[in-house]
Amino acid sequence: MPKVNFGGREVDATEIEFQTRREDWNEYQLMDGSVIKLKAVVSDILRIEGHYDNDGNPVYRVKSSSVLWVRSPDELKKKP
Repeated sequence: MPKVNFGGREVDATEIEFQTRREDWNEYQLMDGSVIKLKAVVSDILRIEGHYDNDGNPVYRVKSSSVLWVRSPDELKKKP
């Protein structure tokens, strides 16, 4: 069983298998005319053993990376 740092202590965690159901993009319109799209891609999920939130749900640690996509107007792009 892996150990993780949680609240300044080393605690037991369980790796949880998962299936990706949907990975949506968040889209932002910038005032300079650019559009940024961002989504999180999860790589690992660990359940922190013996710890629960205020609603009684188990606490999870999620490892993820961000995917960023940018489209800017031509006047903001670097000239070749």
